[in-house]
Order: sequence, then structure tokens, then C-alpha cells
Amino acid sequence: MPKKLFNIDDLLAIWNIKSISKEGSFSKLHVESNPILTEVFNMTRTVPIVVDTKRMIQKYVGVDLKNWWGWSLEEIFGDGAKSYMALIHPEDLAVHKQSNLLFFQTLSKCNYEEQYDLRIMMNFRLRKSNGEYVQVLQLVRILELDPDGSVHTLLVLLQEYNHVSDLPKRYLRFLGVPHQEQLYEYQPQSREIVRLALPTKREKEIMGFLVAGQDSQQIADRLFISKHTIDTHRRRILQKFRLKNTQELSHFVTITRLLDSP
Repeated sequence: MPKKLFNIDDLLAIWNIKSISKEGSFSKLHVESNPILTEVFNMTRTVPIVVDTKRMIQKYVGVDLKNWWGWSLEEIFGDGAKSYMALIHPEDLAVHKQSNLLFFQTLSKCNYEEQYDLRIMMNFRLRKSNGEYVQVLQLVRILELDPDGSVHTLLVLLQEYNHVSDLPKRYLRFLGVPHQEQLYEYQPQSREIVRLALPTKREKEIMGFLVAGQDSQQIADRLFISKHTIDTHRRRILQKFRLKNTQELSHFVTITRLLDSP
């Protein structure tokens, strides 16, 4: 598989701002007209959205979604959070509520600068106009805080993951602030959310080799340790993240981006 030219962190770098104008071009919902940014968004199947949390409306969307998911901007965002939430798979709505609660709990433990650095990531299913669902990875970070410290504006990135099979589990991940790194698994059937331990440095190293398709002996040869030790690590990794096999591990790593550089 060819290496992607851009990822979510690249897009965040493009949008590395801490405030936006409350007037002018941001006063109404519209589509980004910059052809370079639009091409980046289309290449990565990523939708950047600016959300006014005070009024719970989407003020800005980076690309026109009609050709992707069949909805016009007004249909998917015209009624603010209400119309957008109506398109999320019913089994995945609870994970949004849980993530919002955890997000603000975590924010309360961060200082002013850390609040801007904190990001929350989750996966869920979004309904297209033809009734089918797409797997979406959502990443959220703060663009603007009010003087009293409350959140005024958020940047939301929605990235479509058509190449990942539909996962029975949903994941939440907090990143960007080292002492607040957290990972959760949410299971829609039971509506339970469980905090997972983060991988150790050695586990991440072995996970990378496993996801790349290398077997235990190949990994052992590279790390100069025994095949038995690798098999033990593999078994513990699958148990740690409640996974059945390497294929599930690959999907898990893709959705949580656990192996990406900070």
C-alpha cells in the first residue's frame, strides 16, 4: 500500500490557529474555496468543520460532501448538531455522549496551554443519503476559549475509512497532552466503556512489525530475542486490547493511530 501524502496531523498543522474571527467569512456555513486545501481534503477524504459550541452549530465546512455521502451542507449541518447527530448510527450515539463527558472532565485537569493541545479521537458510523453507513474517524481539538475558560470554538476533522472493515467496537483516545493520554473501548451492544492500558514502548515496536505482516520468527530475528518471547508478547498484546487476531490488531491500530508519532 503506498504511503499517504497527508494525514490528520498534517491537516491540523494547516489549521494551527487558536482563534478565529467571529465575524465576516465565518459568520455563515460555507465551503472552503482555497483549491490547494480542498485538494488535500479530497485526497485524504477528510472534512474540516468549525463548530460554535455555544450555539451548537457548524459554522464552517471545508469541502462539499454531496459527492461523498449524498447530503447537501444544509441537510447534514443546517440544523446544527441536531441534523448531524441524526445521521450517526443509533448504536454509536452513546459513545458521543460518553466522549463529551470525558472530554470536559479531562479538560478540567489541563492548564490553559494544554487545553489547546488536547485532542480526542473516536470512530463511529455515519449514514449516507442512500442508507449505507461509512466508517468515520473523528478528531476534535479546541480552536478558541472564552475569557472564563469555557470552550467557544472547536475544530472537528472527520476522516472516512472505507478501507477498514466495519468494526464491532468503538474507541476513544485522548492525545496531545502526555499526562492525559487515555484510551477507551466502547461496545455498542453492552453500552459499556472500558479504559485500556496504553502500549509500552516494546509493545508498540512489536505491534508495528505485526501490522506490517511479519511473523514471530522474523520479528525475533530483527530484535535479537527468541520466537517464544515474541509469541508471548503477541498473546499479551491481543489480551491487553481485547482482540482476537492480528487482523483485528491491524484495524485497531488504524483506527486508534497508536503507532503514529506524537
